[in-house]
Amino acid sequence: MLLSVCISLSACASPHWVNPRNPAADLQADTAACERDAERVGRLNQLVGQPAGGCFYGRGCAADAENQQMRIAAEATVAQKRCMAARGWRQA
Repeated sequence: MLLSVCISLSACASPHWVNPRNPAADLQADTAACERDAERVGRLNQLVGQPAGGCFYGRGCAADAENQQMRIAAEATVAQKRCMAARGWRQA
């Protein structure tokens, strides 16, 4: 859930997108497709990033989980920007 909120907020806070290669490109469709891709990347990273031994209690567990969620959200944002760039978009 945190991941989808971060992706949604990053889309709102980001600068204007332009597509110089294809000015008629559909920004909404490409953004939606790239958000889905970024969410998939986030979910995969979340699965891969699970600690083998697990964390059972303590303040360190909560901090580790929060740091992992922030890292995953950042990686998903990067994936979304790469996807948009691959479709010809750049931030103006």
